Amino acid sequence: MEEEDRNQTPRHPRNMQGLLHFCTEITAREDTTQPTNIQLLDPERRRFLEEALSSLTVNVAKKMAEGIKILSSEAVTMAGEDVAEQEEAIAVIEDYVDDLNHANDLYKMGGFPVLVGCLDSPHPSLRAGAAGLMGDVCQNNPLCQENILTLNVLPQLLSIIDGDEDTTTRVKAMYAVSCLIRDYPEGEKAFMEANGFSFLMRAMQSGVEKLVVKATFLFSRLIQDNDSYKAELLSMGYVEQLFTLLSGDEIGDISREHCTAALLGLASSYPPALKECMRPELHLKHLLTTRLEEIISKQELQEEEGYITELLRLMEIPEAEGDENNFR
Repeated sequence: MEEEDRNQTPRHPRNMQGLLHFCTEITAREDTTQPTNIQLLDPERRRFLEEALSSLTVNVAKKMAEGIKILSSEAVTMAGEDVAEQEEAIAVIEDYVDDLNHANDLYKMGGFPVLVGCLDSPHPSLRAGAAGLMGDVCQNNPLCQENILTLNVLPQLLSIIDGDEDTTTRVKAMYAVSCLIRDYPEGEKAFMEANGFSFLMRAMQSGVEKLVVKATFLFSRLIQDNDSYKAELLSMGYVEQLFTLLSGDEIGDISREHCTAALLGLASSYPPALKECMRPELHLKHLLTTRLEEIISKQELQEEEGYITELLRLMEIPEAEGDENNFR
């Protein structure tokens, strides 16, 4: 299989990053133990390279405009239709919007309402693709965050996270929400008004590993810079929810790491949350100590080990202060 993969012709790059990847692949296939003669480039490879370089001159705006037009077709809204062309349109746009300028161009072309329309498609691949594109264009891009938020798409994305029949679409919607509201105060405000933390909690309870990871990551980011949320989160039972996740056997290592980080984020910045962690009936200290013994010195789990160690240290401080007061 490996030999067969090495003999396959690489996909034509659509941009400079793709060309760099292509050149890396070609270089990796060369036998570097033998002298290289650039003049001996065989005709097939020369033709392929010329086509690749030629493809870099493509009119990106035109390609994206064509993609928007394809995604505006009736097939998007009709069950049973072949939507391979629409899926390819999403893939093409996706190749370009990593560039901030192209992401902004997509907005100026009127592409955002088209993506919102795709969220209602009966085709899971288009719902997932549209949500993924929303996340891509919003990431670290205030202009796109602002203009997607004005379309009132946040409640729709949260609803998809809660109940879409397609797991991939739910995960992509969570990614879109995360990119839409992170480091964007108006987005966070809209998230709170939509009761967003309730959706996050249900996502954590979903049993879908990728959804749990993205939900706990977003949770950690939101509480990192905003203390005003923490009293409400404590009353919602988030400490107990994170403990329940950590005590389950079905949770994966990445989810454990993010859950522990979220618990540490609460406990280290909000004393009532630390007090909640100390509740005897939770046996959190025992759970963390047992997990630490399992993973200690495992290179790939160093982040989680650090979170557990710090959380256990925090939990020791109140006990030590209580012992000192008793001694006095």
